[in-house]
Amino acid sequence: MRHLMVQTCRHAEVPKKSVDLVVDHFLVGETQGKHSHGVAKFCFESQFFHERQGSPSTVREHGALAVVDARREIGPISADYAVRAAESRARRWGVGIVGMINTQRYGVLSPWSEHLARAGFLGVVMNTSRADSTVAGARTPFLGVNPISYAVPTRGEPLVVDMSTTRSPMGVLWEARRAGTALPGEAFVDRDGEFTTDPHEAASAMVFGGHRGFALSLLIQIMTGSLFGFPMGGDVDSTWTTGYTFIAVDPSFGGVLDGFPDANAELVRSMEGVATRDGLPLRIPGQESRERRRTALSAGELSVDDSVYRRLEARAAGDFSRD
Repeated sequence: MRHLMVQTCRHAEVPKKSVDLVVDHFLVGETQGKHSHGVAKFCFESQFFHERQGSPSTVREHGALAVVDARREIGPISADYAVRAAESRARRWGVGIVGMINTQRYGVLSPWSEHLARAGFLGVVMNTSRADSTVAGARTPFLGVNPISYAVPTRGEPLVVDMSTTRSPMGVLWEARRAGTALPGEAFVDRDGEFTTDPHEAASAMVFGGHRGFALSLLIQIMTGSLFGFPMGGDVDSTWTTGYTFIAVDPSFGGVLDGFPDANAELVRSMEGVATRDGLPLRIPGQESRERRRTALSAGELSVDDSVYRRLEARAAGDFSRD
């Protein structure tokens, strides 16, 4: 699988020094079991790899704040630049808040928030999208899917959360349309605002959690949009007008304090001891994805849908037209 992805990058003229970064990023999503953001998304996004115009650059800054023009760079490469920019500002100012625009898309968000946590920071990563989602009772899509990930250091593995603010990510819809399979129930609505499992009838994704989920998605919309002067909602008309945000917070106050990882580790231990009705361990965010990845890496094998594998074979052969 990895060999085919590397071959695809070579045909797409991905810079040699960045091939491993790009391939490994999408394999994280696949090995975590988030298939809509793994190999399938790599196959889709690789169609646009050749559209990169150069390396990302910081075009505006004010103290801890910065804006990055990614210059249509490949998603994992531009995200790597932005997360390191947030990290460097946090080391200087105590916090780094970086907005990025004009980039290709990447897969799961967790590698970037986890990068910050492993460097000792509280890391938060989020992005918007075209207006592909709506809320209960509405028919018109008006919000981005607006995923968010955060990660905090502990004395062991970071505590990592990666989630969409919709009940199901849009990647599930795209793959269902390609494969001709049904959508999960009560995750997508048609043009009348009625739930549908037909991928060809679905018009928008449903924001989770009623009014509370609406409020969270709205906050992410603002923090990936107007905070940096980026478009929002219906004004996000393409990949290039989509906003991304990377936040790093230094809990050590410049190296003076050292209690943040210990406190988080204690919190995790307390959650592991929570009593449940069925007697099973409490499901702590991020643990299931980490265990899936650990199992996949140990086995050295992946299982993907036949249609996804055929698309990957085509990409590896230099065919970027089949989708």
